[in-house]
Amino acid sequence: MTDTRRRVKVYTLNEDRQWDDRGTGHVSSGYVERLKGMSLLVRAESDGSLLLESKINPNTAYQKQQDTLIVWSEAENYDLALSFQEKAGCDEIWEKICQ
Repeated sequence: MTDTRRRVKVYTLNEDRQWDDRGTGHVSSGYVERLKGMSLLVRAESDGSLLLESKINPNTAYQKQQDTLIVWSEAENYDLALSFQEKAGCDEIWEKICQ
């Protein structure tokens, strides 16, 4: 992956409409053969395990909020958020999503 790594927290929305922290890691974007498309990948800071692998879908309504947050729904009742440590990282990934 040629993208600069960016520090993020991954959140999922639970059935009580509260955000659950799924871990901290580094986000990148790249082509994932298995998903047949450009995808967002988050690897855990602690052990390098995959916290998130999400294909960037042009039909998905991604939202950028408060300069450091990207929120979207993967499926019905499955909402995700990436909270960036730095605005620059958020802007960079937002550009990848918008391509």
